[in-house]
Amino acid sequence: MEFTFVSGHLALDLAATLTWRSTYPIELLAGPRDLAAWIEQAGLVDMAGRVGEADVERTRELREAIYRTASANPLERQPRAGDLRLISRTAGGKQVTPVLGELGHAVWRGNVDQALATVAHQACVLLGGPDHRRIRACADARCTRLFVDHSRSGSRRWCDKSTCGGRANAAAYRQRRSQQGELHGSLGGLVAPPDE
Repeated sequence: MEFTFVSGHLALDLAATLTWRSTYPIELLAGPRDLAAWIEQAGLVDMAGRVGEADVERTRELREAIYRTASANPLERQPRAGDLRLISRTAGGKQVTPVLGELGHAVWRGNVDQALATVAHQACVLLGGPDHRRIRACADARCTRLFVDHSRSGSRRWCDKSTCGGRANAAAYRQRRSQQGELHGSLGGLVAPPDE
């Protein structure tokens, strides 16, 4: 399976491994192979090593804690204390470490626990720092991906310009064409044909 990393932050990319949460949820971390693939594609380690069902469950728990915390709005809903503890406790573990084999070449090694500690550490930095104010939800109502808006204006609307943004632009274009067609059709009887 190929994963998508468009959230601008690894912790939010992990949160996106459960897609379409409010409409048709799809679990992308269905088993150990999926988790191993995500860890490798995320660039956390070069080889994920042994991954079991218990690792998948722990990853999903961390993912949901990150998602709930990142999507919390302090003015409406405070983050859950249990989620904050889980993220912090996981972040306290030993993280993935690079091993320098030669100049210009490092190998990233670690097990699932270390990969999760690395993601949780990054989540703590994001959620505990000023960039937590830049976390946005995709403007596509069906998409539930969160992303960090790094745009200068702070007005990014889509998790990914080519997917959700592309679908929105195509729908807006079809809507404009449809309205132009209706307008042209309604004016057709009022406009005299050109002289021949």
